[in-house]
Amino acid sequence: MGAPWTLALSGAFFLCASLAFHVAPSATAQAPVGPPQVVACKSCKSTGMLVCPEHPKEECPWEKGAEFCSYVADCSVCKGAAFLDCKDCENPPVEKELAAKLAQQDGLRVALEKYDAEMGRKLRKAASKHFTLVWEIDSLKVEKRSLGAHELTHLYLDRLEQLFALYIDALKARPGDIVKRQKVFVWWLPGDQEEATLRFCQQGSRNGVKLMGSESAYSVCGNRQFFTTDERLHRNIVHSVTHLLFAHEAPSQWIGNLKGGWADEGLAHYFEDRIFGICDNYCYEEQNSNADFKGGKYKVAMRKMIAEGKSPPLSDVLQRNTDQLELPEHAVAMSVVDYLLQREPGKFDQLGKRLRTKVPVREALETTFGLSPLELESAWKAWVLETYPKQ
Repeated sequence: MGAPWTLALSGAFFLCASLAFHVAPSATAQAPVGPPQVVACKSCKSTGMLVCPEHPKEECPWEKGAEFCSYVADCSVCKGAAFLDCKDCENPPVEKELAAKLAQQDGLRVALEKYDAEMGRKLRKAASKHFTLVWEIDSLKVEKRSLGAHELTHLYLDRLEQLFALYIDALKARPGDIVKRQKVFVWWLPGDQEEATLRFCQQGSRNGVKLMGSESAYSVCGNRQFFTTDERLHRNIVHSVTHLLFAHEAPSQWIGNLKGGWADEGLAHYFEDRIFGICDNYCYEEQNSNADFKGGKYKVAMRKMIAEGKSPPLSDVLQRNTDQLELPEHAVAMSVVDYLLQREPGKFDQLGKRLRTKVPVREALETTFGLSPLELESAWKAWVLETYPKQ
C-alpha cells in the first residue's frame, strides 16, 4: 500500500470567462443517485492487511491486541507485526497502525529481553499498551478447551487490558496517571517463582508477590498446586493487579502499610466481586492459609452481619493495615469501597489520591465526601440493607 497522497493546486485559480456550451440549470441541480460505490478488495477482504504466511493463520489474530509478542518478534517477513500491508488496496488507517506497531518493536524487544537475561533463558513474553506479561505455563484448560502457551499469553494479556479499562471506568481515573506498564509474571515451576520474585519484586516467595508504587510488578506461581482452575488464577491476577494499579496511579504510593488497608484490599475485592461474584484472595500468607470467608459471597455475608448487628466496627477497619485485616473485615472493606464508588462516581479516585499523599483517613473522607467515619458507617449500612441480596 503506497503512502497517502494529495493533489494541491498551489497559487492557481482557474476562471472560465466564457463557455462554448450551455449547461441547463436543471442538470446542475440534480443530486447523485444511490450510495457511493465501494470497491471490495478480494485479497484482504477489505481489511487492509494480510496475515503473515510465516505463522499459523489462526494465530495471527491473537496479535491484534498486543504491541509486542516474542512468538512473532523475530520474523523476517512481518518484523513482529504478524500482519502485512495489503498492496492491492488503499487503507491509510491500517497502514498507520501497522507502521506504529513496527516502530515499537526494537524498543520493546530490548526492554523485555532483560527478563531473559535475568532468568538465563528466553522467556515467553508479550506487551500491550498498559502491561508486560511473562507467561511460562505450557497449557491450561479454559472452560472446556485446553489452550497452549501462545494463546494463553494473549488471553491473559487481553484480560489485563479489560481490567485496566474497567478500573478506569469504575474510578473515573485518568489513564495518564498510570504512567508505566504494569509487569506481570506467571510461572509454572516454584523454583522459577522463587528466583523471579527476588529479581523482579525484591523479595522471595513461593506464593504471589507484589512490588508496588512507582515501580510495580506481580509474580505468581500458577501451577495446580496453587490454582486448580483457570478461573481461580484469573481471579487472583485481577485482585493482585488491582493493587498494582491503585498504588502506581499518580501520586504513586502503597497505602496498605499506612492504615489504608481497607481501601487497598477493599478495591481489589471489589473487582473480584464485580467480575466473578466471588472474593477469595488475600494479600498476605497468614490469610491465604485460611479457608475463604463465607464461600467468597461477601455481599450476602455483609448484609447478614449488618442485619444481625455483628458487623466489625468501621472505625476499627478504617485504621487497619492490609496485613491486619481479619476475614470479616475484608468483607467490610470491599463493601465500603463498593458504597463509595457508587455514591459519587469519581470521588473515590480523589480519595485514593489523598490517601496516597498520606492525608489521614478521617480528613480524606471529610474533604472528599463530606462524611465523618460515623456518618459513613450509618449511610453505608443503610445502603447495604437496601441493596445487597439476602442469599
